[in-house]
Amino acid sequence: MISAYKLVSIKDIQSKPSLKKFDCEVEPLNTFLSGYALKSDELGIGKTFVAVSDDGKICGYFTLSTAQISYKEIPNEYKIRLPKYPIPAIRIARLAVSKNMKGKGLGKDLLKQAFMKIVQVSDITGVYFILVDAKETSKTFYEHYGFIKLNDNELCYFMLVDTVKRAIER
Repeated sequence: MISAYKLVSIKDIQSKPSLKKFDCEVEPLNTFLSGYALKSDELGIGKTFVAVSDDGKICGYFTLSTAQISYKEIPNEYKIRLPKYPIPAIRIARLAVSKNMKGKGLGKDLLKQAFMKIVQVSDITGVYFILVDAKETSKTFYEHYGFIKLNDNELCYFMLVDTVKRAIER
């Protein structure tokens, strides 16, 4: 487990300049947090949650947004009982850990926090899948936690919401 942090909405970050100091060593993820996350949150496009340490440093973040998977993209063994139209999902659009926090379990903890929020949403609306667009460097991370590649998409992974619900219940 990692040292103490609190998870807050990006709109609750007191020091906006600290967003520019975040470095996860993946420039598109850094750029999103510093330049686009707040606007996406305000517009309702994606909701970003930030892990802030006791001393105010940003340790990591994740962004959730709604999504859908077309029936043809779903692997055959998961199509049973599903209608032949797009299936609702929530996308973990981004998940990043600062270079100073890598290897300390924060990625796992942020994924768990994202799962808990997704399960809350699934209790009030239809959500069948969790999607994630991995980076080449994070494929093994998502595979380790049970995500499965979508058909014909090397970096897009999915998991059933029910799988997460059962794991939380245990």
